[in-house]
Order: sequence, then C-alpha cells, then structure tokens
Amino acid sequence: MSWFMGGVVAYYLVLFGLSMMSPRAPRPWRDGPLMVVLVPAHNEEVVIGATVASLLALEYARFLVLVVDDRSTDATAAIVTAAAAASDGRVRLVQRAPARRPGGKSGTLNAGFAALAAMVDDGDVALGGAGADEIIVGVVDADGLLGPHTLAQVAPFFSDPGVGAVQIGVRIANAGDGMLPRLQDMEFVGFSCLVQMARDRLGSVGLGGNGQFVRFSALTGLGRAPWAPGALTEDLALGLSLVEAGWRTRFCHTAFVAQQGLTTWRPLLRQRTRWIQGHYQCWAHLPALATRRRVRWITRLDLMLYLGLVIAVMVAGFSLVAGVAGAAGALPVTNSFLAFLPPGLGHRAVVLAVGSGPLLVLVATYQRFAHRRLRPWEAPAYALAFGLYSYIWCTATIWAWARMLTGRWAWVKTPRVRVTEHG
Repeated sequence: MSWFMGGVVAYYLVLFGLSMMSPRAPRPWRDGPLMVVLVPAHNEEVVIGATVASLLALEYARFLVLVVDDRSTDATAAIVTAAAAASDGRVRLVQRAPARRPGGKSGTLNAGFAALAAMVDDGDVALGGAGADEIIVGVVDADGLLGPHTLAQVAPFFSDPGVGAVQIGVRIANAGDGMLPRLQDMEFVGFSCLVQMARDRLGSVGLGGNGQFVRFSALTGLGRAPWAPGALTEDLALGLSLVEAGWRTRFCHTAFVAQQGLTTWRPLLRQRTRWIQGHYQCWAHLPALATRRRVRWITRLDLMLYLGLVIAVMVAGFSLVAGVAGAAGALPVTNSFLAFLPPGLGHRAVVLAVGSGPLLVLVATYQRFAHRRLRPWEAPAYALAFGLYSYIWCTATIWAWARMLTGRWAWVKTPRVRVTEHG
C-alpha cells in the first residue's frame, strides 16, 4: 500500500511541476464568438435572481443567457421572466416539456441545447446572425456567479479551431462562513486548479458541471444528445467524449465561477457520493481511451489514470486504519517502503516529503489563487484539517458502492442556501 500511495504522490508532484510552467496563452479572436450560457434550473428561487444578475453584468459584446426551467414548482420561472423582460433580449426562459423529462441535470442541459439548435436552424434574431461555427455554449449552475470579464478571458481559447472545450476555475462563494466551506474552497482552488493547469499541458483537462464552455459544432458533431442521459457526472462524461472525438480541451486559470459551498456534512456526503458513482459510470470510456490512436498517448494515459485512481482513496483509508491498528498493537504491521535508503536524516526527510508533500503543494497552490488567502498561522491548521477532510471520499465511496450494488442510480440535487460571495 505504501508503494502504491508513493506512486500516487509522485504522480501528483509531477502534475504540480507541470502546473508551475507558464500556460500556453491563447491567440486573440478579434470579434469573439457568440457566447450562449445555459443555466439549468429546478426550484432555484433562492439563488437564480443573483445568478442572472451576474450574467447580465458580463462585459462582453455578444452573449445570450438561456435559463432552462426543469418543471420548477417555486417562483423560479417568474423571477427569470421578470429578468428577461428587463434584459433587452439578453435572457430567455426555456421550459422543459414534462413528458420529456428523464431526470437529472443532463436532461435539462439537453433541452437547452435542443432549444438553441432550433434557434440556429430558424436564424433567430437573438443570435445576431451568428452561424453554428461562431457559437460557444457555456454552462453555469443556478448558484453560479461569473466575474464580469469571464467571457472575454475564455473566448480567445476558441481561436484555435482544434479546441473543443474550455473549463474555468471554481471558487466557493461562502468560503468565509466556516471551516467546511473553506475546506471545499481549498479542494477546488488548491487541488483542482493544480491538476487542471497541469492537464492543460497534457490535453486532458476535465470539464466541470459549472463553468464549462464548449464549441457548438463540437456538441453537434457528437451525433447525439451531448450530455449523456442519466449520467451522474454528465460533465466528466462530456469531456471524455470530446477528447475521444479528437477535440482538445483547455483550462483558463484566470477566470473563476463562484458557487455555493455546503455548510453541513450530510448533503456534502450525498453530493460526493453522486460524484464517485458517476466517476465509476465513466469507466465505460476506458476501452475507447485505450484504443483511440488519433488522440495523443499522453492525453489518453493521463485520462485513464484519472479514471482509475478513484480507488486510491480507499487504499489510503485502509492504509490509515492499518497504521493506527499497528500503532495500537492490535495488528502486526511491517513496512519495507523506502527500506533501501540507509537510516538517518536522509531517510526521514524522504518519508516526510512523501507524507506531507501533497498537503504542502495544495496549500501553496491555494495561496496562489485564493480569493482570500489563509493567514500564515492558519495554514498549518487548515492543512491538517484538509488532510482529515479528504477522508470523506472513503465514506462517499462506500456509500456509492452500496448504491451501485442495490441498483440505485437516481440523480440527487444539491440543496441551495442564500449566500453572498465574500471569499
């Protein structure tokens, strides 16, 4: 187990090294594409008003917002309708047909995509004459808040005709509301940004459910509904499909979408269980990644590692349990990890680097990109807290396994609370 985890640590340290390299700057796109932002919404009256307002404040010449209402029973539709009336045509409400609702976020996004495709076919005036090759489809969750320059920062990436999708960073808007939201912010801004910046070099950037931007022609080129119906992580599945189709994915590290952080453990565990279960669903892409020769081998290898390393959390959890049991004398434990190194200061330094290196790297990345950095005396405590927090993935994995064994694949929506962004 120690050798396995040592390999995982080495892999992420390599990613950290790649993330420190200067990112490949996109070429400018003089006029810029038309950005159509899809906002899936189901009973979002608590947050949808602020989200639409933030989208209308975007400083970009060509954009349209389509809020896709998934049969909400609250005031979501009324709030969006009022915003649309005052938006000079920038906002439209799309309401899903009840008989066509398969459940989950993917079905809602596909309904929005179908509405956009119909607009393109009809030459809708709201598109300003933009053709299919000039349209970029963004996805922002109903609790997502974009910075005013986000679209201007993302658009140049699509000047490269081989780029099919761009993902931006994610921050937790209410990170200052307590330790749990702050740890989620560290997870997104520290860990995810590090990995995504490295994978931008490898061509294996993953798409997130919030803050993804995809070329319209890439979506239509899939020849099916873009977001896999019934997928628990429709974002990950779409990103894999685009890579398999030959498109490159990029990461824009200068733009972020702020979303809500969960403030209690139970909904957080439910959310992470859905993510883990959806990750296992995406193992269906492994054969295509292994055999799709037109995709760079390093891209395919990294994506296969990413999919397979979901088991690492359980190896780490079992290693912790075994170590504690051994220290308590309840279990005989032997460990030959790094035994080839002579005992002494050098051996202890290597063991310390392997054991604490990932946390140091995560905190360093977080301090680089955080909206509000940790103060120097807070960093060690939060690093330790994050190390303990990360074991929630073990519990989520066990719960996901139980759901899969019992055939439960229902998509469970994350609850909303009213928050304001204060870093």
